[in-house]
Amino acid sequence: MTEESRKMFEKVRAFLTVYMPKQRGLSNNTVQSYKQAINQFLDFVSNIRKVSYEDVSFQNWDALTVNEFLTYLEDERSVSASTRNQRLFAIRAFLKFARISTPELMALSMDVSGILTAKEPKKAVAFLSEEAMAVLLKQPDETKKIGLRDMCFMITMYDTAARDCEMLNLRLNSLDLNGGCPKVRLDGKGNKVRYVPLMKKTACHLKKYIEVFHDNNSTKGDAWLFYTISHGKRNQMSDDNVARFLTKYSAMAHAECNEVPQKVTPHQFRHTRAMHLYRHGMSLQLLAEFMGHASVVSTQIYAYADTEMKRKAIGRCQTGVDVIDVPDWQSDEGVIKRLYGLA
Repeated sequence: MTEESRKMFEKVRAFLTVYMPKQRGLSNNTVQSYKQAINQFLDFVSNIRKVSYEDVSFQNWDALTVNEFLTYLEDERSVSASTRNQRLFAIRAFLKFARISTPELMALSMDVSGILTAKEPKKAVAFLSEEAMAVLLKQPDETKKIGLRDMCFMITMYDTAARDCEMLNLRLNSLDLNGGCPKVRLDGKGNKVRYVPLMKKTACHLKKYIEVFHDNNSTKGDAWLFYTISHGKRNQMSDDNVARFLTKYSAMAHAECNEVPQKVTPHQFRHTRAMHLYRHGMSLQLLAEFMGHASVVSTQIYAYADTEMKRKAIGRCQTGVDVIDVPDWQSDEGVIKRLYGLA
């Protein structure tokens, strides 16, 4: 290994083991994602560009090589535009970190930062109507212990719009169910903490759940709120466990109401709660805080997604009252012109 290669690999180690997890406070999933991107790039340089792995140095991180790597991902690995962009962001971030202590890398870093991202197709936000969500939430049999647990998990996840990992990280001391305003502390992405109010009905369900699942010997504040038992020991519930019971209840709800997808994911709970709050008048700024978004830009997907609100607004402009049946604006030229200010 050359001296230049050693310096480069030391920077990689510092970036992945110190800077990202400790200085930036990023989640383990984020660190793993960046590690995968850097590994793929180094493998490309070694296997495709035929540079001995131990001889890879910053000279191989030039914009031309990075562009070839991205093209390779698109053409040979058939990755999506979002995956391709994530790999580019990881390389940019590493070079930006490296240039802090090694100013001579500034030009290299700036060249790579000028590489354009691929255009990503906009995906529709998948969410359930209030009626469909109500059908889904009533599927667990709360008279049975496991049914009570699953119901409380689903209700709390919907009420708080929590991410799956935030739900699984809940501990007993994350809850404040006493007083006039029950709330929960969620430990979000990047170790960001936010407090979310709970509906009183949700708080009542959680109190009942705690009475059943947390006896006097397990009421330590740092005990996992939702857990599974293995070899007599209480362990943090896994996301695989959540996926299993959501798949089960989704299929049951779909048989009762075909508006419910056959497989509902935890993130659809989050999107659904956000859409319902937005439709009931919560501002995007407040919704961004509620969801734990770093920027309101992330929250704007809910405004773009809610075509139903746009249709009703157009109807009120036409008649002065709420309308029940509005023609599909996507196939109505006049409506499209009014919607986008062309008429």
